[in-house]
Amino acid sequence: MGLEIKFLGPWEVRADGEPLRLTGERRVGVLAKLALNAGRPVSAEELLIQVWGRSTATTAGKQLHIVVSKLRSLLASHRYDDLITTVSGGYQLNLARERVDATLFTLLAEQARTAQAQGELARADALFQRALSLWRGEALADVTASWAEFESARLEEQRLTTLEDHMDLRLAGGDHYALLPALTAHTATHRLRERPRAQLMLALYRASRPSEALGVFHETRRLMVEELGIEPGAALSQMQQAVLRRDPTLDLVSPAQRTSLGRPVIPAELPSDTPAFTARAGEIAWLRRSLTDASPQSPAVAAVHGPAGVGKSALAVHVAHSVADRFADGVLYVDLHAVTPGLPPLSSFEALSRLLRSLGLGRSAVPPTLDGAAARYRSLTSTRNLLVVLDNALDSAQVRPLIPAGPGCAVVITSRQIMASLDLPGHLRLTRLGHADGAELFTRLTEPGRVATEPQAARQIVRWCGGLPLALRIAAARLAARPDRALAQLARQLADPERRLDALEHADLSMRDSLAAAFQQLPGEPAGSDAVHTFSVLGFLDNLTHTASDVSAFTGWPEHRAEAALNHLLDVRLVESAGPGRYWLPGLIRLYARERAVRETFRPAPALTPPGRRMTPPGHGRVRAASRRILAPAEATACR
Repeated sequence: MGLEIKFLGPWEVRADGEPLRLTGERRVGVLAKLALNAGRPVSAEELLIQVWGRSTATTAGKQLHIVVSKLRSLLASHRYDDLITTVSGGYQLNLARERVDATLFTLLAEQARTAQAQGELARADALFQRALSLWRGEALADVTASWAEFESARLEEQRLTTLEDHMDLRLAGGDHYALLPALTAHTATHRLRERPRAQLMLALYRASRPSEALGVFHETRRLMVEELGIEPGAALSQMQQAVLRRDPTLDLVSPAQRTSLGRPVIPAELPSDTPAFTARAGEIAWLRRSLTDASPQSPAVAAVHGPAGVGKSALAVHVAHSVADRFADGVLYVDLHAVTPGLPPLSSFEALSRLLRSLGLGRSAVPPTLDGAAARYRSLTSTRNLLVVLDNALDSAQVRPLIPAGPGCAVVITSRQIMASLDLPGHLRLTRLGHADGAELFTRLTEPGRVATEPQAARQIVRWCGGLPLALRIAAARLAARPDRALAQLARQLADPERRLDALEHADLSMRDSLAAAFQQLPGEPAGSDAVHTFSVLGFLDNLTHTASDVSAFTGWPEHRAEAALNHLLDVRLVESAGPGRYWLPGLIRLYARERAVRETFRPAPALTPPGRRMTPPGHGRVRAASRRILAPAEATACR
């Protein structure tokens, strides 16, 4: 959950949701000053002036160093040892602005004013409300140091200005009746602030109470003359004159002016979470941190990659649900269909069009070109607080235009390929579940009583599913569809290499289809054909690992060509790395490779082939000769 610092009310620091005990005025002061400038350097001189009060003590600098060291130790005890860094002449707190309530308040207020200027009044209203809801009382209420009094007064002035900006917005939307109690209370508390007095006069006038509006002016004038010795300012005097002459500009005369400030449409497009989600504690923590500890200058982007069926989408959706409440402007979700059987991958323009419509643009308002749509998307997201899930991505080129512009946004990308060219701070490689975690997932997906009755069969099912959540879900779905079926029956079917992929199909779920979809990610001719043929060759080989020289020997290609083909298969996760220059096929992929190899080798001749002759695929003689020497793989090898 990260580190959170709050001082819009009593001072509070939380680490992963738990209160962090921080004692000592100077420690509080240093951390608060760094937090108010999160992501920016603060000079040691400024810290000494603000927190030590221009101390001339020769040890002040050393005291500052000790305070910073103590803060680092405290944060390190909660795994945040790298948050305070030393920079030239001072220190810097490397924490996203959104994690400090005072800076988040400022950010939200700025976003609200921008939305209002762009005519997005409903969104501006929601942002103003969220900003003001961060206040829990007087800022730094329990800190008595002189620097805290100054900061408290500064933040309070920001709060009042933002509150009054929000009241202006609501008055512009015709909300004057509902505003009267709040404005009356506000002017009673802040008797000499002229702006809310003018707002109260306008609300009373629009509520058909002009004499009371004039009474507010006269009461304000009396207070200012008696207590300050000055007359009201120009804005309040102009309001009085406008009320006296019943100026029509004070009325909301057109329906267009009477804009409803009802709740804006906030997208919530995530697919439902998986109730049986199991394990992945480290991966969940990494992804949550990546999405919530954003840079103050750019959106947070996290990429998850891994082979077919390993649970990339399930992890992304699970984590997105857990952090969705941090994104005030909603959650967008797009399946980019890079590996959807029977569907081509979405183009960047198609995906952008969907995102823009989710953000409120009508179909006719979406720009007709990729560049135009991308520019509009950047503009709409520049001040928003959005979470975007880009699921099943093809490559970096597809997703690059889909990354929002605003620093308050976050993006999670799932793909079989690693998004290396996006220049991200980190990539999460999702691996297969261990046997214990796989068994736990299978138990949660299956009736516990059936697993308890046939524990050995359950263990065998988990083993043959090879640690892939998709395979385990398919197995559980088959059992759920046949409640009278023994687990041992499915275990026997999975134990047979020739029937295993058939057993891992149910309704719209299929391990075979999931693996087959990887071929649409391969490059065009001739590289794609080389990769497809190499995959078939590997299906005939019984080696645990393979090298480019192995493939070269069977195909007759130069070794560099064989290596290129293997690397294309590695990109789409149809082979895995087994060390420098070595590749291997996990169990289910290996079965699929052998299935394709047999189908390609013994494929019926095309119609144009002369009768009695069969087309011979490239390398056929070498592969067939080798295959005669290959026995059926041992079960221990097949389940790898």
